Order: sequence, then C-alpha cells, then structure tokens
Amino acid sequence: MFVDDEDYIRSMLSAYFSDKFDIVTAGGATEALDLLGKESFDLVVSDINMPEMNGPGFLLEVHKSFPKVRTALLTSSNIDEYVDFVRGSAVCSIIPKAIPFNFAEVERIINGLLTGEIFGLGRYLRPEDGVVAATYCVKSSAEAHAVRDKIVEEIENRFSSVEDIRLVLDEILTNAIYHAPTREDGSEKYALFSDVALEPSEYVYVEFGYDTDKYGVSVLDKCGALTRETVLSKMERQIKGEGDMDDSGRGLHMCRLFADRLVVNIERGKRTEVIVFNYLDGKYSGYKPLYINEI
Repeated sequence: MFVDDEDYIRSMLSAYFSDKFDIVTAGGATEALDLLGKESFDLVVSDINMPEMNGPGFLLEVHKSFPKVRTALLTSSNIDEYVDFVRGSAVCSIIPKAIPFNFAEVERIINGLLTGEIFGLGRYLRPEDGVVAATYCVKSSAEAHAVRDKIVEEIENRFSSVEDIRLVLDEILTNAIYHAPTREDGSEKYALFSDVALEPSEYVYVEFGYDTDKYGVSVLDKCGALTRETVLSKMERQIKGEGDMDDSGRGLHMCRLFADRLVVNIERGKRTEVIVFNYLDGKYSGYKPLYINEI
C-alpha cells in the first residue's frame, strides 16, 4: 500500500508498480488504517508529511495494530532528520522523492522488503545489462589493500573518475576486517590497522559490478556482528555530531556521505553486507535514502 495525500504521487506510483506488485493506494492515515483492517498487506509505504496524521505517527500505529506488516517512509525532506524515529520504529527504509524519481531502485528495495532476498550485489543491478564483473575472497589485511586497488583501477579505467571510492572502500573493508570478528565476550578480536590474517570463518567477500546507470561494490562478512539498532545508533551519533571525537560509526557515515547510495543488509549473527553505488550521470542527487534491511 502507498499512502500519500497528493493525488499525482499516488497515481505515479500506482502506474509504475501496479504491473509488478498488487498495489492499493490511500490518501491518508484514516483511509489506510481502514483498509488495513479489512485486507491483508505485506508492506505499507507512507509519505512523511500528511495533514491528518504524519507518516511516523501513522506507521507507529500500523506497527502496533498490524505488527507483521513491513513499513517504509517516503519523503521529500532531509532524511537525516528522521533517523531517530526509525530507531524506535519498525520502519525498514526511507525513500526520497527524488526528481527524477528512481523507480528501478525503489522497485528493487521493495522486492527485497517483500521477499527477504536482499544479499548479493547482482540483485541491485539492472537485470537487462547488469554485470558482476569481479569477485574476491579477502583473507588478510594485505589482500584487502590489493583488492581495493584493483577495484579503484577498474573503475578509473572504465568510468574515468573514481571520485571518493578509494576512501569509501577503505572504510567498508576496515569495518569488515577489524570490527566484525569478535571474541566470545563480544570485544573486537584484532587491533585496528594491524597486520591481520583472518580465520576462514572471518574471510571477507567483495563484489564489483555495474550496469548502464551505475557501478557498485559490496563487502560481505560472515560474522554478522552488526544489528539494525547498532547501525542506526552509530549513524545518529555522527549526524548529531556526538561522534565527532571518536570513530564509532564514522565509516558508515562517511560511506553514506561520499557514495550516492549505501545499503546495509543484515542477517544477525550470520552475515553483514555493505553495498555502495555511484550513479554515472549524477541525476539522482539530492537527499540520500536510508536502506537498512535486517532479516
């Protein structure tokens, strides 16, 4: 269900998605809650600013009355202002009303929310022309540096500009190598920036791919130490400036700042995947989405 008080937004979303999903629209919270009481829904995507009840308040009511329904927010506002709300709710994602609207990206996110099939770079590339061009298994900190350099070189050769991708990859790989492996008491196993030879259960898996719109890199660890709450808490500290004097959450925050898209996929205790994308023509600039998926 899409809930938005603007007729043209409902019509636009329904027109695109109706041949891909069973779509129902509502013009506000009262109508949507009435529909939820009569029919079964898997996902509700709500605008943030609506006259009778705002999106956060409405989705909290949905979570209380229909706890099995997954929820996401849709907004033209600065998404950073709503991270605190997301922490205390069951909201899965915040989707920006970008101009132009990125229908294909939102379709992939919705499909992941509905199916739980969220892992793997290939799921986020266009099916018509997406290519996972390289895969790597990183077994040590030294190999991580080599893999980073190979990916940066490939991006530079293929797309001319690497922008801030070297910095972004450094942050993601550092998190996967030094923060993901833990001891039995939960403390981090390896000293930051030390030379590390990972255990087989700690190996890090990296994919690089692209399509006609963008290129992307995924970094997956099989430790699964992150949780949705941890990610949101760390992001919020950095957004509010509380983390300026420490490194807690700095890597994820920098990735969100310097990449066009950041996706965090979590299967608690089993695996964590961080995916970053850069669009090739810059047409999806503006407020960035928040995509944190936990299954």
